Amino acid sequence: MMLFANTGLRTTCDRFLCGHTPLTQRDQLKQLALSPLLDMPIDRYGQGPAIQLLEQETAEILGKEAAVFVHKGVVAQQMALRTWAERTRRYTVALHPKSHIDADERNAYERLHPLIGLRVGSEHSMFTLQELKALHEPPGSITIELPLRNAGFTLLPWDELYAISTWAREQHIPLHFDGARLWECGPYYGRSYAEIASLADSVYVSFYKGLGGLAGCVLAGPKDFIEETQAWQTRLGGNIFTVFPYVLSAYEGLQHHLPKMASYVARAREIAAALSRIEGVQLVPDPPHINSFQLYLPAPAKALQKGIEHLAETEHIWLFGTLHETQFPSLTMVEVVVGEATEQWTTSEVVEALQKLLQLARDA
Repeated sequence: MMLFANTGLRTTCDRFLCGHTPLTQRDQLKQLALSPLLDMPIDRYGQGPAIQLLEQETAEILGKEAAVFVHKGVVAQQMALRTWAERTRRYTVALHPKSHIDADERNAYERLHPLIGLRVGSEHSMFTLQELKALHEPPGSITIELPLRNAGFTLLPWDELYAISTWAREQHIPLHFDGARLWECGPYYGRSYAEIASLADSVYVSFYKGLGGLAGCVLAGPKDFIEETQAWQTRLGGNIFTVFPYVLSAYEGLQHHLPKMASYVARAREIAAALSRIEGVQLVPDPPHINSFQLYLPAPAKALQKGIEHLAETEHIWLFGTLHETQFPSLTMVEVVVGEATEQWTTSEVVEALQKLLQLARDA
């Protein structure tokens, strides 16, 4: 079960621990007005110079032949999985039970398509090649979420990921990467995005998470495959009249946040190391694989919720918006996501704020 801190208090804060500094609607529009693409013609139903530039540049970064902008990742991944199934005439999809596709999309891929999930992998780690080979039936496609958010934003070692890719190609099984946070994976692997994406036949990347865009994503892969997926984009309501605000903000994210991703990851590891020294605090993974990690706090969620709101009211700092109850009433999980807003904090200030929060929870 999740608890949510009072988001109304968030608007009164001037420092935010996680992510990028939130902008008002007015500030968002002012930022869009500074875009170098602003004077290009507005896109219409996926056609226009700005959206095509974004698709082309993203495809080049990922080393793929083509890419298509989609307003939402849920739609983009259904486009990919359905198209692979129709190509291979095999409708089983191997995926982790804690993946976003299987755990957080209300089973859309199975409810809206003749797809069947083959769930593979243990509770707190990504599946391995050995586990894939042990499936009771062959998968028609494989999808890997990089990183696996619900297991602590964890990544597979490069050798294991490479082995899965090699085996999938030997078996003629399409491999799709759910790369909602693929941009954040580069520092862990120490390889270019093109080299990482080369292991997959298709890949989806988001523009609104680490890159701070308004919304939207890209699905990338072979040119003929991307062309085939667009029929499903229309069928799923994704061929929108115009998406130019999303395109402008996505392009800004590529230029501004992508070059800073390595520094976000390094800062996450620095903060994690300091927080791990607080008594009773646990991290998953330790050290973090990307700029995000799970933080387990030794206090009940409701007490922490009150503490977060108290600090927002009295010190105008915002720590966490969502608290995840665990099977242990006195242990609560929160997610730490390091972004540009985190740069306003020194590491010692982060530690001090967490210690204050835990004391407030103990006193509640």
